[in-house]
Amino acid sequence: MVDVNDITPEQQYVIERQSRTVGKILGLIEASIPEGVQCEKLKKLAQQPLYDFRNEMIRLVTSGISE
Repeated sequence: MVDVNDITPEQQYVIERQSRTVGKILGLIEASIPEGVQCEKLKKLAQQPLYDFRNEMIRLVTSGISE
């Protein structure tokens, strides 16, 4: 976990860019699937790989590519 007081400008960029991307993707899901349980489940499922990718990018800009 990254301490919020130690966030670098590169990490902040990744966090902000990813947040906007997630918002756009969730908006597209909401626009294409009727409201309800299925829509909410899909949105939750879509968020997990997106946040996993964000965390990987933060690690990349912090410590380089890991094997």
